[in-house]
Amino acid sequence: MKAFLTIHHKIQEFIAVVTGVASLITAIIMMAVIKHPVPAHIDGAGNVTRYGSVGVVLLMPLILLPTILLLLAATHIFPLSMWNLPVKPKPGREVRLYRVSAYMVTLMNMETGIFSLVFTLAMGLGWVKTVSWLGGGLCVVMLGTAAWGIIKSILVNR
Repeated sequence: MKAFLTIHHKIQEFIAVVTGVASLITAIIMMAVIKHPVPAHIDGAGNVTRYGSVGVVLLMPLILLPTILLLLAATHIFPLSMWNLPVKPKPGREVRLYRVSAYMVTLMNMETGIFSLVFTLAMGLGWVKTVSWLGGGLCVVMLGTAAWGIIKSILVNR
């Protein structure tokens, strides 16, 4: 384990993997249970513009589960020389700076897993209004996490 990873990083990674796998399992169960078409496309106003087969609920977990695993690889397998930090580490500040960057990645990983599960449930259950704002909500949360990580990195590196 890398010295800058803490129990908080591990908990966030655990939540990311569990919710990502739960999303895939939920989609598979929904494919067996749901007999009607599900919303496949929703406009900005929350109106369904196209319906698709129940297999549509598998799309988000199949896209986001590999994303979660890639983010896990970034924090555990990729060497630190491959990390693109917001600021160049000053001597003596490396561990704290890597900890903040890893925290940002694990937070985004957890957000991705939770989004995948909630989106899959909303699609399968036909919660059209929820589906219509989930993507935008994820973007706002991810941008907020990135902004926090960059600002925190600058402050830690002072």
